[in-house]
Amino acid sequence: MGLYPKVFRKLIFPLLEFSQGTKIQRYLSWLNKTQWWKSEELEKLQNKKLRALIKHAYENVPYYHNIFRRLNLRPEDIKTKDDLDKLPILTKKDIRKNLPNLLAANLPKSRFMERYSSGSTGEPLKYYLDTEAYSYGWAQTFRCWGWAGFEVGDPYIKVSLNPRTNFIKKIQDRVMNCTYIYASADIDESTFQSYLKIMEGAKPKIIRGYASSMYLFARFMEQQGLTFSSSLNAVMTTGETLFTHWRELIESSFNVDVYDGYGAEGTPMAFECEEHSYHKCDETAIIEFLRGDQHVSIGEMGEIVVTNLDNYAMPLIRYKVGDVGKPAENYCPCGRGLSIIESIEGRDTDIIVTPKGGFLVVHFFTILFEYIEGVTQFQVVQEKIDKLKINIVKNEKFTEKDFNHIVSWIKKHAGEEMNIDIEFADSIPPTKSGKRRFVISKVPIDYHWR
Repeated sequence: MGLYPKVFRKLIFPLLEFSQGTKIQRYLSWLNKTQWWKSEELEKLQNKKLRALIKHAYENVPYYHNIFRRLNLRPEDIKTKDDLDKLPILTKKDIRKNLPNLLAANLPKSRFMERYSSGSTGEPLKYYLDTEAYSYGWAQTFRCWGWAGFEVGDPYIKVSLNPRTNFIKKIQDRVMNCTYIYASADIDESTFQSYLKIMEGAKPKIIRGYASSMYLFARFMEQQGLTFSSSLNAVMTTGETLFTHWRELIESSFNVDVYDGYGAEGTPMAFECEEHSYHKCDETAIIEFLRGDQHVSIGEMGEIVVTNLDNYAMPLIRYKVGDVGKPAENYCPCGRGLSIIESIEGRDTDIIVTPKGGFLVVHFFTILFEYIEGVTQFQVVQEKIDKLKINIVKNEKFTEKDFNHIVSWIKKHAGEEMNIDIEFADSIPPTKSGKRRFVISKVPIDYHWR
């Protein structure tokens, strides 16, 4: 290890934190201890923080004060996370409609950080993050990176779909020992070679990027018979569903493990440990899995709802993220007491609802098309409960047998009532955020639960 990481941790980062009013290092040190607490201790911490957040929201946030009054509730009625059922779900529509009333009236403006979600569904969401929540969020992220052997100040690479145009951000990257790579959506063989040269030269401990970007890099490396030769510890994926075949190719090409992370609206929610269990960020968030208004059982699929325990500037209490996942038994060989998510299946708009009441998750389609060489790109769109449109970019290997196999395989799992239209296109563009959507469902996931 070079001298800079040590100087950064001891001198530069503390000065940065002092000037910006953050407490990342302090919280990181604390989180590195609490991860080994027993689950009962972590739950006690959650309930304590929840009671404080509820009291604050009732007294200082008009939106929640009005909800409590309307439901004839008092803050003391919410003693533990089991009492959260007494409060309604918060949706993106609610946030857009009530944004000013969701802001705390008692906090100084210096604690409000304006943020926007990536808008993977085409609708970016404006929200505000407390500097405390921001500090905890980065501390959670650095703790996860630490599970892969990274220490704050070590060199790392960030692969992004957005160009770095802000001068202050560029300076920040340099100070943080971060090499920023703008991987535009139209990456090709020649641009990839230049990216790979930069990546090798940076000698990073980790590379962080959208799952699709890292998979695309891995594909180029596979096609050209290359592997990553730098002393890399891990690839950290984020922002999108990490499909099994994506993980396998990334790990093969970069010759390291992939550590996936999951979060939403400034709230880190779960990260993979060395055993590749998705540990929840229990110290800073409460995560629920719901089907309708009922909690699902272990291993069942439900809509993900989160409460950020530290965002006092704009409390997000029982916020429906728009994703679907499964809870798991709280045991991992790593020994951490943090609770576990079995899987994150994707956005609720990435789930096909079948006429017979079942679901086809995005993984179903990625696995189906992975083994059809004649398909270069695909996108499945559900217009109605019994209608699917499949857009396909085909190549010279596509056959009528492939066509029939796609239809028959989907009908086998979705039911004969499902009507399937296949249309061929020259290209399928990504969303404005740069992410590629393989499945778009216009049928609510709770269609059969109503």
